[in-house]
Amino acid sequence: MASFEVRVVNNDQEGVSGVRVALEFTSIVRGMATEHTDSEGSAHFDGYDEGDIRVYVDGQSCGTYSYEDGGCITITK
Repeated sequence: MASFEVRVVNNDQEGVSGVRVALEFTSIVRGMATEHTDSEGSAHFDGYDEGDIRVYVDGQSCGTYSYEDGGCITITK
């Protein structure tokens, strides 16, 4: 099972806190997960199989990404 993070940053590459990050898993076993970013702009997700996800930040689609254990996906908001 993978543990990874999604980091939301502004144009100055500073973390943005309190942002809602939703993931839509694209594998056969589909599902959703939602977290809010911490003071560093990171939302942590644990216990998922590695693969592809669609990332939504505050309800806006930010694209599809592959994730792996220990990885980090960075989104500029």
